[in-house]
Amino acid sequence: MYGSKTPTVDEQREAWASGLMEIHGTFIEPLFDTADGMKLDLIARGWSPDVVDYLAGAWLAAMLAKVGAA
Repeated sequence: MYGSKTPTVDEQREAWASGLMEIHGTFIEPLFDTADGMKLDLIARGWSPDVVDYLAGAWLAAMLAKVGAA
């Protein structure tokens, strides 16, 4: 249409970066917070720190894979 312009590379880059930050804040950060909370809870219950790290890491990897597949 007349008057419409194609965004510049810098504008596209800014939009891309903004979108990634929104995804990080909306989906990724809460997963890391939940994994940290899981670790603290399990350690408070007397679980071994090595086992806790493994379980929280496995859970986090599975959740990140689900988010990536969506």
